[in-house]
Amino acid sequence: MIQHQKELEARFHELVAAQPALRALPNKANLRKNQAELQEVSAALRQATKQLCRNLKDNPNVAENMAKCAAQREALQGLLGATLDSLELSRSVQPVIEAVMTAEQAEADMREMIEAEKSATALVKALKADLASEKQQHEEQVREQRREVAALKEQLRQEKLTTAVEGRFHKKGLAATNQATRRQQHSTLDDMEAQLGLLQQQMEIERSVHASVNEFLASKAGQLQDDAGGWHSRREEDGRTKERALEVLLATHAHDLERLAEAEACLRDELAAKAARDAKAEEEAEEAAAEKALQARQLAAAITIQAAWRGYKARHEVKGAKSKGKKSGSAKGKKRK
Repeated sequence: MIQHQKELEARFHELVAAQPALRALPNKANLRKNQAELQEVSAALRQATKQLCRNLKDNPNVAENMAKCAAQREALQGLLGATLDSLELSRSVQPVIEAVMTAEQAEADMREMIEAEKSATALVKALKADLASEKQQHEEQVREQRREVAALKEQLRQEKLTTAVEGRFHKKGLAATNQATRRQQHSTLDDMEAQLGLLQQQMEIERSVHASVNEFLASKAGQLQDDAGGWHSRREEDGRTKERALEVLLATHAHDLERLAEAEACLRDELAAKAARDAKAEEEAEEAAAEKALQARQLAAAITIQAAWRGYKARHEVKGAKSKGKKSGSAKGKKRK
């Protein structure tokens, strides 16, 4: 029983030490599991302690107590003997001092155990308070989740109803579309079968035409082979004819080149003579122009001289007429007096 209680105490301390790390995690499921196990271990530890106390009260172990008393008596006798020996040998009470220090250490360990039990009790109370708070929060979360689940169930019911209505509508629409598609496909199939019949007829026509064309091409190929032989002979004959014509043309070209050289020489002579004639004609024209210009200047000078003479003569005549008039007037005046 005492071993079981020690195991419970060790498990209790392990669960308490693991709580800070679990509180730091975002997932609180492990923390709630730890708290539930801690509560179970605490309850089992209390129950084991009560059972142990009850057993000790109901069944006091007199033999063990007597053995304990005898052991303490023997220890005390040994201590006294060791003290007497120490007094005789070294005049000191070192065994008593050691025994007292051992007792004081035992009492200190007992006090530490008591303080540890008190700390554990306070920690259990704090953990109970935390467990109650967590339990309350968990219940609140559960209620909130139940409300959300109810709302989601209602939404799901509405969605199912809407989906059922829309599903029936879409099913009818798809059936109508399928029927229309089938009718269209049947119509297209009929058209394609008709086109297939036309294509088969055209293929038959093409086959017959192809056979005729092959026959014609075969005959034409034979004819062309025959023509090719004739054309080869004619090509050789035409080649020889063209060579002779080329020789004649080359001879004519050489003669024409000679005539061209003679014509170019005559042309050069004619051009030189023409240039001489043109130069002489230009000189004669220049002389005629100079003569004509001289005559024009002489004519202009003669006209100017004649005009000047006529003017002079006219002025002289007018002047003579005026002098004659004055003389005749003076004579008449004298006669009147």
